[in-house]
Amino acid sequence: MRRRRGVALLVLCAVLALVVWRVAACGAADGGEGRRAVRPVPPPPAPALAGDGVKVGTFLGNYGRRYYGQGPAPRRLDVLWKVKLGSGWSSGKYEDDPPSRWAGSGWTGQPSVVVDQGRTYVVAPSYGYKLRKIDAETGEVLWSYRFDDIIKGSPTVFRNPSPTGPDDAYIVVAGSRRGYPHKLDDPRIAPVRALTFGSGKELWRLPVPRTACYSRDCDGSGFFFDGVYYVGVESGWVYALDPFLTQTWAEGERPSVRAQRLLLGDARAKSHDGNLVLESSVSAVGETLYVASGAGHVYGLRRPDLEVVWDYYIGADLDGTPVPTDDGLLLQAVEKEYIKGKGGMLALDPAKPPDEAVVWYFPTGDRELGDWAGGVVGSASVNDAYDPEGRYPALCAFNAIDGHLYVVARDVMSDATVAGPNREKGLATPVQVAKIWNGGAISTPILLGDALVAAGYDQRVHLYDVRYTPAQQGDEGALPSANGDGTYWTVAIEERDQFFAGGAFESTPTLWDGRIYIGCRDGWFYCLGEAP
Repeated sequence: MRRRRGVALLVLCAVLALVVWRVAACGAADGGEGRRAVRPVPPPPAPALAGDGVKVGTFLGNYGRRYYGQGPAPRRLDVLWKVKLGSGWSSGKYEDDPPSRWAGSGWTGQPSVVVDQGRTYVVAPSYGYKLRKIDAETGEVLWSYRFDDIIKGSPTVFRNPSPTGPDDAYIVVAGSRRGYPHKLDDPRIAPVRALTFGSGKELWRLPVPRTACYSRDCDGSGFFFDGVYYVGVESGWVYALDPFLTQTWAEGERPSVRAQRLLLGDARAKSHDGNLVLESSVSAVGETLYVASGAGHVYGLRRPDLEVVWDYYIGADLDGTPVPTDDGLLLQAVEKEYIKGKGGMLALDPAKPPDEAVVWYFPTGDRELGDWAGGVVGSASVNDAYDPEGRYPALCAFNAIDGHLYVVARDVMSDATVAGPNREKGLATPVQVAKIWNGGAISTPILLGDALVAAGYDQRVHLYDVRYTPAQQGDEGALPSANGDGTYWTVAIEERDQFFAGGAFESTPTLWDGRIYIGCRDGWFYCLGEAP
């Protein structure tokens, strides 16, 4: 009996070890009702207005990709100061395409905000090749670092856990296009660069290998977590880097690579003709990283080794970043390219197998605008970080190529059903709260609780009030609170002010302490707020 009990104990220990390993590998455990409780990587708490630190550290704030700055929002959009960004030449998409000149700031182009020794600074990218550190109060440029090409992405700033002095107390990382006029096979191409926040001194640059993709740029924005910097580049590689351990190479210093994964889709991407570009920023949920690929996939990667553990196939050219929500979903923008149906916004449940993951789809209209035919190029914006107790309805806002800004209720479905990106029938679709003409946009709007800021091709930055009025269940337009406490609200989106510029807006704005920071294609970077 003792021997049998010993064997049974060993078997039980082995089973428990296997369960623990699977939970660690997948980053989840059974949460009931067919959903998994994701093993948490706690989202960074919203930074306080007071005190030093990184306030808005990367595209859409942090690795949760749903934080856009701290209020209050301004009442008006006066120009408080502006900085000339200039312009720069850049190569065409394909080798034989002619170069063109780009001005100002573009997609995604969201500035970061840092408070250092009591002073607020903005780090802003530009199409004039330069990344700038700007005094947020005066608009004075403290330093600029020149890349080899236009900078499309949003910079990342993080605190250095072991600084050597005030110069490297914070680290700035940003990416650019491959370098003009470098050819695609040039060994010098290293678009990802790390700088000191204090003086803009270069620390390292990351060379990007050529692949079957036609690009070696970096549009996505990384994030720093637990000693590792995670970033994806357009040639399809996702990297886990040690930003403090470098090696010497022909162009200076390069960071040590802890793990890497090449994501170029499969045979279904043959029709993309090299358009396998990974432009998305990487987001994190538990032990899993999520990233969207131009090859048509939303990938889930195990964080320690970047092994693919989840793969949802859409087939479209996916540009937008997967945005996790507080209730465990991923919101993925879908462009109208390489698919039979319409583009739009897709909600996925990554806790389920990919073939069961669709929760809802909101299709948008077809429309030719530049190189696009419809759908959503930017990313989703949600109000989770600004309503942490879930008192108000859960909302999602996004700009579409069809010319409209949309606001939808994430957890309330319409009575109708819609066709999916590949004409899948009978998909649930959320209730539309607002549909506002803005000429079309690829900029991501920012939803700030009681305010919404959106910019687009109508050359305007729009500032909206988001008004919640108590209601009863069954009232027209009544939506439940996100926390399910039985209260209901109607939601009204009303324009408060707008700013008209000399060119289109493609960049995503940032809010900090009553001011809106945003770059424009007219060649300028603007600080907007209430003039005295």
